[in-house]
Amino acid sequence: MLRLLDLFEADDPISLSEKYYERLRRWEGRLNMFITLREWGEIQLVHEPGKPLSGGLIPIKDNISTRGLRTTCGSRILENYIPPYDAYAVERLREIGLEVVGKTNMDEFGMGSTGENSGYGPTLNPWNTGHVPGGSSSGSAAAVAVAGGAALGSDTGGSVRLPAAYCYVLGLKPTYGLVSRYGLVSYADSLEQIGILARYPEDMAYILYHISKLDTRDMTMSRTEAREELRERLINLYTGGPSGLDGLRIGYSPELIEMADDEVAGEVYRALDKLVELGVKAEEIDLGFMEAGLSTYYAIAMAEASSNLMRYDGVLYGSMEREGDYWSSVYRTRGMRLGEEVKRRIVYGTLITSAGYSGRYYIKALRIRRWIRDMLIERLGRVDAVLMPTSPSTPPRLGEVEGVDMYALDLYTVIPNLTGHPAINIPAGFVGGLPVGIQLVTRYFNDDLLIRIARGLVGVLYDPSKEVEMDG
Repeated sequence: MLRLLDLFEADDPISLSEKYYERLRRWEGRLNMFITLREWGEIQLVHEPGKPLSGGLIPIKDNISTRGLRTTCGSRILENYIPPYDAYAVERLREIGLEVVGKTNMDEFGMGSTGENSGYGPTLNPWNTGHVPGGSSSGSAAAVAVAGGAALGSDTGGSVRLPAAYCYVLGLKPTYGLVSRYGLVSYADSLEQIGILARYPEDMAYILYHISKLDTRDMTMSRTEAREELRERLINLYTGGPSGLDGLRIGYSPELIEMADDEVAGEVYRALDKLVELGVKAEEIDLGFMEAGLSTYYAIAMAEASSNLMRYDGVLYGSMEREGDYWSSVYRTRGMRLGEEVKRRIVYGTLITSAGYSGRYYIKALRIRRWIRDMLIERLGRVDAVLMPTSPSTPPRLGEVEGVDMYALDLYTVIPNLTGHPAINIPAGFVGGLPVGIQLVTRYFNDDLLIRIARGLVGVLYDPSKEVEMDG
């Protein structure tokens, strides 16, 4: 299982990458993790002394721009789109020597919680191929699960953390404004950001340190001193500094935890017991306000999606299905090349922002969002972090959930997107052979604390070296 930071000291990092690539290639035929997986012969790996991870490879979610490499967002409407530029996060990874191994499969435009809504077929769960891997960063999570290393994903309402939970890997949604959104194809601008999936906490800290460097092209990036102070603390994490958890205060709500399936709730309480054994003080707090998050999130996300996806008419991007005049061609293009879930969210979003409805739904959702944010800030003034399940269930079977049932999988993960707080999934164990994760949320620009907690739970709750076995 590849640990990225092993490339630092490797005599021949390219041979490590070749083994990593072979593992990805072997699993790809089984799981459909990539929309575009580059051939080994076309990847030019060079070990350069000035680049600490030179010779290394990293998968990138297919809604993050990569210069000269197809970026489809999991949609047939963009099947021929090749960006002329790299996303800022990709630029930063290239600067430290990493090369993009391929573009990972995803729910179309990030709209999905299972990994089944891709225009290029579903990704399968590596631990049990009859179950979903979670979405929308399904391919990135599966790739890290089977081969280690790290991958970039994006998180709009849990799209990094949910597949991380279902695939037994770490998944971090950073503080909103910490990582540049330049080059991330927009779905819901006020909610989404680039996130990281990894096996080892130190790898996650290292990648976050580099991609969180200030980008003046992105006006949503924070310019506060807290950003730079966080980046200094991240250095301490990946260089092996102290990782003790003694004295931390973790808040939890039994009512919220027990909204999950009994088996999942049991694993969350087991994780809480492990944290207490490590010196953490567990405090019961009221988190009932979070129940309002799901409907609030979907009202806002669909409204923003309907605006962002208006640009896809087949003229500037992708291919147009020509029939009659412009509007007839657009109608045909969108009808044939957009998936059902994407069309559903565009229609809902257009409705709730239309005259006569915006005050009833969208404006009300914005007000509730502010209330939820204020409540969470107040609770995090009393504790260092709050703990809850990442998902209310283990990974569903393929085809088992859709529509409203699929939205319910985001019960716990949407809150940090609404408020902008950082959140992490940490694997907590298995139920019936399927992975279960816990989610921790902390204060703004305290992302390093989440990675430190993950590091403290390595070997206690979570085994990052645990390998998926390929049957047959």
